[in-house]
Amino acid sequence: MKRLIPILLILALFLTSCSNDPSVKRLEEEAGGGFTDDVAGISEDSNADYENVPPFTVSESDDNPSGIDIDITEKMYVAYINEIYVNTEDYLGKTIRIQGMFQAYLDVNNGQTYYYVYRTGPGCCGNDGSMCGFEFTWGEDIPNDNDWIEVVGSLRTYEEDGWTYLTLNAKSVTVLYTRGAETVYQ
Repeated sequence: MKRLIPILLILALFLTSCSNDPSVKRLEEEAGGGFTDDVAGISEDSNADYENVPPFTVSESDDNPSGIDIDITEKMYVAYINEIYVNTEDYLGKTIRIQGMFQAYLDVNNGQTYYYVYRTGPGCCGNDGSMCGFEFTWGEDIPNDNDWIEVVGSLRTYEEDGWTYLTLNAKSVTVLYTRGAETVYQ
């Protein structure tokens, strides 16, 4: 029994998505250490755009008229974000569509502003409400913080201060009026 407890703890840490990704740490520090677990009465089915779309699709065929390779929806959102971070090489260059809240973060050390699309996911180590999503690059009109947005972009990496970061090179950023679930658990 004593041998089972450490194994379960390690498994629990792995499944709760503890992240050493510096871009996530940057946002958590800016937000004061985490986010609340407030769903604000929004159900997972409140987003009509994603109503009949499978939770995660990868289209490699030539008959893909939308140009979307990966469509991340509310169902299994956290699992698929983690899959992309863990197996980045399999997804580089793929066009991803994702919806979530917008946040801009100004790094006062380098003067750079970073843009994020995210939802609040389960935390780890006693920190409920971790950010779960992607940084994205965009050179046009910027949404307001906490706007509900849809980002369509190509996944790529970049180096900064010795760290490798993931970002979506956005082809479009759209502010939506219907919000989905701000907090996701799967």
